[in-house]
Amino acid sequence: MKSVKEMLGTSPVNKMNEYEYMNLIADSYNNSKGNLDDGIDCPICKNKGFIKKVVYEFLYDDYIYTMARCECMKKRYTLRKAKKSGLGDYINKRFNNFTVTEKWQEDLKNRAIVYCKSDSNDWFVALGQSGSGKTLISCIITNYLLLEKNKEVIYITWTDFISKLKRDIMSDNSQEVSDYLESIKNVEVLFIDELLKKYNETDLKYIIEIINYRYTKDLKTIITSEKTLTELLEIDEATFSRMVEKSNGYISNIAKDMKKNYRLKNVL
Repeated sequence: MKSVKEMLGTSPVNKMNEYEYMNLIADSYNNSKGNLDDGIDCPICKNKGFIKKVVYEFLYDDYIYTMARCECMKKRYTLRKAKKSGLGDYINKRFNNFTVTEKWQEDLKNRAIVYCKSDSNDWFVALGQSGSGKTLISCIITNYLLLEKNKEVIYITWTDFISKLKRDIMSDNSQEVSDYLESIKNVEVLFIDELLKKYNETDLKYIIEIINYRYTKDLKTIITSEKTLTELLEIDEATFSRMVEKSNGYISNIAKDMKKNYRLKNVL
């Protein structure tokens, strides 16, 4: 990397002028528009992903340029992961995409809106009837936390989560299993979709570990399941009573009724 002295040649420029000159160049770069087009518009880096800075380098006794990763890259990376994880079909969904025709739908939507307005680490839980919009409303919440609140989010479906763990275990990749579990346990916001859709006793230990860990660490968690609250408590009362406690009222238990399944609205 050329120093400012090299760039200015033999011009008699003092340190302050060097610093000012380099900052003009840095400002010009920082004000130019980038070409990142993933739906995020960053006013800081202008969608380049990096910011040019001028720093003093002791070893060279001179000012040099450095490139710093913009804060928006964290959101962009999370957004890419969310799309790859299966959230892609829902990533553009907002509250106006959630249709309300029944009182129970209105209650679910209102609870989700209030949840988004809260700065607490309460959990959001939607249980019960298949096809009732649990995943949609939870994805809308997740989009809000990701795109508006700049939260780090991991979205997993229960079946994909268990399948990945089993593949890694079968491959005797204990480090991969450990790293994957740690990332899920510690992420700022975790969304588990279709919890316990299919499971055995061995599978159950993983969700117990995750829920108990996030309960203890007070980490924001979103959960959907076709199981009712009663069914979950019958599976493991200690674990799922912690889920209820952490939801602090942000829990919907939608009674089983095929008329609430929007996928069957043109049939029933």
